[in-house]
Amino acid sequence: MKLMTKLKLGGVILVLLAALGGYFYFRYYFTYTQKNIVQRKLETITGQNLTVTVFGYDGRIIKRWTGVKKITSGSGQRNLTYIYFYTSDDRYVQLPNSVWYIAEEE
Repeated sequence: MKLMTKLKLGGVILVLLAALGGYFYFRYYFTYTQKNIVQRKLETITGQNLTVTVFGYDGRIIKRWTGVKKITSGSGQRNLTYIYFYTSDDRYVQLPNSVWYIAEEE
């Protein structure tokens, strides 16, 4: 075998071993909290650019936010569910699931 072929083969093997090692490291040695932190950082980098519009029961637009990166759901006291997000100027908005809203990509 030529030297260039050996170097290419060795490089491919090193990349595969590094990828496999990284997979096992992140899979088994990261705590749940560390996984969430890394996931949120990735979502911040690859976040979406959404427009969230809230409608009244009669169909008219009540409020609209643009530049929303991520929408998250949660539950509070008495098992009431809601969604929340941060606006482009870092203001916290929480909406109950009883409100009609549409989140669409800009």
